[in-house]
Amino acid sequence: MEPLPTPPEASAMPTLVLRFALAGAEDEVSPARHKIVDCVRAWGVALGDDAADTIRLVASELISNAVIHGAGPVTVVLHHRPGRLVIAVSDRDQQAPVASCAPDSAECGRGLALVDYFAVRSGWEPLAHGKRVWAEIELPKPPPAIRAAVLRRFFAARLRRGTGPVLQPLARTAA
Repeated sequence: MEPLPTPPEASAMPTLVLRFALAGAEDEVSPARHKIVDCVRAWGVALGDDAADTIRLVASELISNAVIHGAGPVTVVLHHRPGRLVIAVSDRDQQAPVASCAPDSAECGRGLALVDYFAVRSGWEPLAHGKRVWAEIELPKPPPAIRAAVLRRFFAARLRRGTGPVLQPLARTAA
């Protein structure tokens, strides 16, 4: 599998990032996937139902695999650039993720196949104390004015607090 993508234009484009940690309990998966969709919307991405469902499904599979098959706490990191979202999930287990071929009657075993299907690309990489599994999802690109407004709020909040942004959903008006 390939390493976490860094396209050539990465240095020229600001990236919005969210990082949060989970204890590694199964009951954290649902709130985490909703937090991810809420964050992407707060960044100004106009998500339709299909895009939001794709993000929820991919996030849920990556986080569930880390909780069920991984070890220790789980770290979720989102990287957003116009038109793409990378969801990266780290845990402390160093074993490579293994895609299985589940029989039709099985209730589990299709997670990585689903991630592969819905992601533009995905992969994993070993870390010093575990591994990171990631998926890149294609997103609708916001109009430049909305993107600029989100970035202004993002960087203004970071400068004011010195701790990072507090993002609020944008109010949009029809033109």
